[in-house]
Amino acid sequence: MNGELKKRSVPQSAPDGNLNTDDHKLSKDASDKSKDSPTDPTVWVVFFSLLIDLLAFTVILPLFPSLLEFYASNKEDWLYNAIMQQVTSFRELLAMPDNGRFNAVLFGGFLGSLFSLLQFLCCPLIGAVSDVFGRRIPMIVCMVGVLFSYILWACSWNFTIFVLARIIGGLCKGNVTICTAIITDVTTTRNRGKGMAFVGIAYSFGFIIGPVIGAIFAKRSSLESGNPYLLPAVFAITLTVADALYLWFCLKETLPEDKRAKSLVSEFKSARQLLNPVSLLKFEAIDIRSCKEDMKAIRGLGLVYFLFLFFFSGLEFTLTFLTHKNFKYSSMQQGMMFFFIGITMALVQGGYVRRQHPGTEKKTALKGMAAIMPAMVIIGLAKTKPILYAGLTLFSFGSATVVPCLTTLISHHGNVDQKGKVMGIFRSLGALARAIGPIVSCTVYWSVGPFWCYFVGALLFMIPMQLLAKIST
Repeated sequence: MNGELKKRSVPQSAPDGNLNTDDHKLSKDASDKSKDSPTDPTVWVVFFSLLIDLLAFTVILPLFPSLLEFYASNKEDWLYNAIMQQVTSFRELLAMPDNGRFNAVLFGGFLGSLFSLLQFLCCPLIGAVSDVFGRRIPMIVCMVGVLFSYILWACSWNFTIFVLARIIGGLCKGNVTICTAIITDVTTTRNRGKGMAFVGIAYSFGFIIGPVIGAIFAKRSSLESGNPYLLPAVFAITLTVADALYLWFCLKETLPEDKRAKSLVSEFKSARQLLNPVSLLKFEAIDIRSCKEDMKAIRGLGLVYFLFLFFFSGLEFTLTFLTHKNFKYSSMQQGMMFFFIGITMALVQGGYVRRQHPGTEKKTALKGMAAIMPAMVIIGLAKTKPILYAGLTLFSFGSATVVPCLTTLISHHGNVDQKGKVMGIFRSLGALARAIGPIVSCTVYWSVGPFWCYFVGALLFMIPMQLLAKIST
């Protein structure tokens, strides 16, 4: 009987040397199904981690006006006074109306640009670190750094400390880069688009719920309390602690040691290229010898991503100006508008993008860009709310499709030991675009008016569309 068991436990070989037992076939089929599953447990871990992180991150967005008011009460803060002087000069240069609302928007724009610039600097470096040490430990270290920034925010009784907190948070906010690398690790080319869609869905829900919670805090906060941002800061701290613990216990390493880059020193030797925009666009930090055939596609996708977000983020930033000017929207109405955009994006990403067949990402991204062009014209011309929301629907569709699809496309390129760096450079280009796009678009908006700003912006999307159409993916 023991001999019979041994015979049954050892896979038998066919004449050509291949294993052909039923047990082996079942094992192989199960392995393939596991790899091709769009709901790999690690994907869900990434999804929930990102959702928690974005709830903490976005809670501050509606608080910027009250933060400005709070810090304005401290006349001795040199950094605040210096920045507000620059904001005033910029407003006067563009002939913008002198009221607190516009000052608050520009102030928030400054902090947003600062954060994006820091992302531009750190994303490639963090991606390279994850290629050497794996994904799990750098991910947790990033969350600890973000946690420290929130603790510093809770203690920031003056603007200088608050900016320091934002700087630390920006430099440590590499978890999204690592998340996309993790998705690349645990998915195949057949289901990677579905995995990346989960990242987009987490973003949509985070930007839907987080600002609403922040608005509640903003409504209840008052200067008389002495610290109007303590409760939201504690809320962000609590969520980040929970996120870090969740990752510690639930996130498994997805990059095996034999597939990692060998030397951190050699990875960091390319630091100059990682900080040079031209070098970033050329992806010069990537070892071209190991992926020579991919470099043309990688560089093309990087340029498309940069140009798309450069045009898109600028027009997105001026949307609040447009609705305030044309429709006299209050803060609550602005919040409801972005709530509508977020809900529409979540529905598109969960019901449309996630169900796209492998190999259709390029076609879907082109559809998204094509939708944004009429969306911008409609929004720029809108005189009634139904027309405005018709444009916002197309705008939301384009926003929900282009970035996830481009991320999926570039994740197919590059060697395993350089995936983190490729994704880091890719996200860094996006951060750079988001840092300078709003400034350029705002200047055009206040110089020639909203219609020409949106009309010309719509036409400019033809550039990344044409470039993407020519890329062989």
